[in-house]
Amino acid sequence: MYAREKGKRRWFSMVGLISGKNMLVTGAGSGIGRAIAVRGAREGANVIVVDINSQGARETAELVKKENQKAITIIRDVSTAENVKEIVKITYENFDRLDILVNNAGIGGTNLSPVIKLDEKDWDRIFQVNIRAVFLMCKYFLRHMIKNETPRDQIRGKVINIASQRGKTGGAGLSAYSASKAAVISFTQSLAKEMGRKRITVNCICPGTIYTGIWGGATIDQIKGFGGEVPLKYKKVGLPEDVAGVVMFLASKDADWMTGQAVNITGGMIMTR
Repeated sequence: MYAREKGKRRWFSMVGLISGKNMLVTGAGSGIGRAIAVRGAREGANVIVVDINSQGARETAELVKKENQKAITIIRDVSTAENVKEIVKITYENFDRLDILVNNAGIGGTNLSPVIKLDEKDWDRIFQVNIRAVFLMCKYFLRHMIKNETPRDQIRGKVINIASQRGKTGGAGLSAYSASKAAVISFTQSLAKEMGRKRITVNCICPGTIYTGIWGGATIDQIKGFGGEVPLKYKKVGLPEDVAGVVMFLASKDADWMTGQAVNITGGMIMTR
């Protein structure tokens, strides 16, 4: 459901899909991560807001609190083991358990650079943030999540990784980004097979073109059609809330029988490629 607020759609829920759960979102200081954090709060979850941008993270935390949910901010770069261990420590100092882990932090999706001109340092940094961070967050948080006390006929926890349609189709000038997101998809499938016996689901989402701050000062009209034709024509481009809605589904009991999946959120774009 949604309500109109100053000419825009403001998403909200009267269902409480993840009521009483504790959810951690990386890259939650803006864009898709912020939309996931706020929607999670509206669905009844407490939120651990993780981002390298302290101002953005604190702003998101305030939005969560306005939904009458508990929020803490952790300002760390998630691509190093030392930082991830600190994130784990701070999380469990504030909450007795983590139910939902959303690995959203990522870089490198709009700067076009052909392989023969791609700097090795840029390649390494993209992989460090886009896949190494996902690996580290899963490695250190799942050690705790597998111990969640949950009835034997229920799911213990949920891991949701944000990949990209580029992880399925690739893109000229986006070799590092595309390859890193393909790695997220494959990692998700492998981890889902490992965690199934522990009653933890692991899925990922593959957004297409989503209008966020990553586009700088570009307008919606300027990025419309980036990456291919979109069959759905009722709006010009995807929004962070479109991703957040599917994250809520995957985090809810409605998706308990789903694991190892890579769900497209592209307005149908991937069908045209």
